[in-house]
Amino acid sequence: MRVGRRFSKKQSRVNCELGVFGHGGLIRGCILDEKKAELMIDEWPHSWKPGVITYRLNSYTNDWKSIHDQNRAVTVAFRAWQLRIKDLRFKRVYNTIDDVDMNITFEDLEHFDGRKGVLAHAYFPGQGEISGDIHINDEWNWVPHSNWQDLARPPLLTVLMHEIGHSLGLRHDNRSNNCIMYPSMNLGKTKNTLHEYDIERIQDRYGKRNLSQRVLDYFMRRRIRGGDFD
Repeated sequence: MRVGRRFSKKQSRVNCELGVFGHGGLIRGCILDEKKAELMIDEWPHSWKPGVITYRLNSYTNDWKSIHDQNRAVTVAFRAWQLRIKDLRFKRVYNTIDDVDMNITFEDLEHFDGRKGVLAHAYFPGQGEISGDIHINDEWNWVPHSNWQDLARPPLLTVLMHEIGHSLGLRHDNRSNNCIMYPSMNLGKTKNTLHEYDIERIQDRYGKRNLSQRVLDYFMRRRIRGGDFD
């Protein structure tokens, strides 16, 4: 995954792309000891104002028959972040008439300039109407959860967790390949949880939500097992 620029007819916009393992990122990190790494990321300067952030899944992939499972992947991905922050509340919009803050769409390979290695990209906040929007590369054969993941089938849930991080203002983080915001994705391994670095960074922006560890663990176990897709 790497930071790049895409251009509209009016002005440039900045997005971040998630690629498969081997498409490295540009973010720096130095190891201070065996357990902790110093944050050396030039963070994106803009954040969402406290309040309600609306989102909508505008299209679906034909790779997975169940629309319900695709909808659940989006819901669970937003919930992973929602459980950790207090200043924002995510609200899903189903009708196609109202404007929303974050639009999520599947796009063809041409949209990604023919680059099959790109799984998705998202736009940082503070860039006008396109802020927060997420585009998913439908050239891939998508599955909703890592229970069905393999080297040719990326999990929608994990990729959306990553891209939502960008939509909220987080850049890449290569201090640990267990970070959800790591610059690339290894499809040979599963990843369904936020790393402590992801949590620290998002709470620095939007505050810490005071939920019991029991509640956090319950939803984490559901996310890991794929209990939302039963």
